[in-house]
Amino acid sequence: MRNIVLIGGHDETFTHFAGLGFQFTVLQLPSAIGPNLRTLTDHIFAVADFEPDTVVAEIARIMRSKQVDYIFSFTEGGLLTAAIASHRLSIPGLDLSACELCIDKQLMRTFLEGTEFAVENAACRTAADVETFLARHPRGLVLKDPAGSGSESVFIVRDELELSAALTELRKDGFLMLAEEYLPGREVSVETLTVDGKHRVLAVTNKKLHRKSLAEEQHIISPDVVDATTFDVISAYCERLLNQISYQHGPCHIEVKITDDGLSLIEINNRVGGDYIGLLVELTTGVSQLRETLRCWSEMDRSTSVGPNRARYTYAASHQFYEPTDFEHLRSALRDVDIIRLHIEPTPLRLDRPRTNDDKIGWVVLACNESEPFKRAIDYLDVTCS
Repeated sequence: MRNIVLIGGHDETFTHFAGLGFQFTVLQLPSAIGPNLRTLTDHIFAVADFEPDTVVAEIARIMRSKQVDYIFSFTEGGLLTAAIASHRLSIPGLDLSACELCIDKQLMRTFLEGTEFAVENAACRTAADVETFLARHPRGLVLKDPAGSGSESVFIVRDELELSAALTELRKDGFLMLAEEYLPGREVSVETLTVDGKHRVLAVTNKKLHRKSLAEEQHIISPDVVDATTFDVISAYCERLLNQISYQHGPCHIEVKITDDGLSLIEINNRVGGDYIGLLVELTTGVSQLRETLRCWSEMDRSTSVGPNRARYTYAASHQFYEPTDFEHLRSALRDVDIIRLHIEPTPLRLDRPRTNDDKIGWVVLACNESEPFKRAIDYLDVTCS
C-alpha cells in the first residue's frame, strides 16, 4: 500500500481520505491533533512548526523505516513547505514553482506582467512609496503583505484619510507591502480542480465582506450567483490563468473582480477556499476537492468517481460571525433550511479595529434545494448578523 505524507490540515479535512487505498502519515502541530485525524491513521508525528527544515528532517527520518510515495498539504501554512519537501526529497506531490507563484503575491504579479491577468502594482518599502502610488491611481489602491493570507494586513485606500489609517497599522519605514490599483466592481471567488493538467471550474461563489472591513463574512453558491454566460466567461478566464502558470494538479481558489471593462485578477491560491468553501462546493457539486486531488494516484476503482449527479443541494452558503449572536434565535430563524454546521463561541472578541478573518467567533453552513427559504435565510443573516 502506497504511503502519503500529509502536512497539517484542519481536523475536518481528514474525513475525506478514508477508503482511498493509501496509508497516511501525518505531520501535525500538537494542538491540532483531533479525533478525525486519529480515526484516519495511527501514524501521527507531532512537529513544533511547519518550517521546511523541520518538516524535511522529519520526513527523512520517517523514510528510514518506511517508503514515502507522495507528499501533500491542504493547509495554507503547509503548502509551500510540502512543495519544498517534495522538491528536496524527489518525492511526487505539490509543484514548487506553482506554490511559490501563488504564495508570493509580488512574484505572481511580476510573472503575469504583459498578460491579460496583469494589474498595475508596485513594491512599497516606505510610506512615501505608498503615497506616490496613490497619487498615480486616484481611484485608490489595495495595500497587502506580499506573503500574507486572509484579510490581515490588507487595506483598501481611496483617499488620504484611509491612507493615514492604513499606515498607522504599519511601520512608516522598513516594511515591504504590495500596492495594487483598486478596481471597483463585484468580487467573486472561483473554485477549481485540476487533475493532470485538465482544469474544471466547479463553482463561482458570491462573496460578502463584513461591514467596512476586509474580513470575509459570507459565501454563497447557487445557480443564480452569476448567469450562465458570465459563468462561461469566468470559467474560460480561469482556465487560461491556470494554463498561464502551468498548473498541473490540485485545487485552486481564485479571486476575481467583475468590472465594467471585463475581469480582473485579485489573486490565485493553490488550495481549497478558506473557511467552509470546500464544503459548499461538495454540497452543491458532489465533488470533494480534497479527495479528488489524491484519487488520481489511488488504486481504487475510478468508475466510482463522485460527480455532479451526486450533489446534495442546489443552494449552499456559509456565514461567519464577528459579533455576539443568539444561538437559539438563529436556529429558529433558519428552521426552513438544513443547518450543516453551526458553532458560536460563548465569549466574543471586543476589538476597536476593523475585523480580520481570524477574528470570527462562529460560523454557520446552511443548504437548501428551494430558492425562497434559502433567500429568506440569507436575508435574515444579512440584516441580523452582519
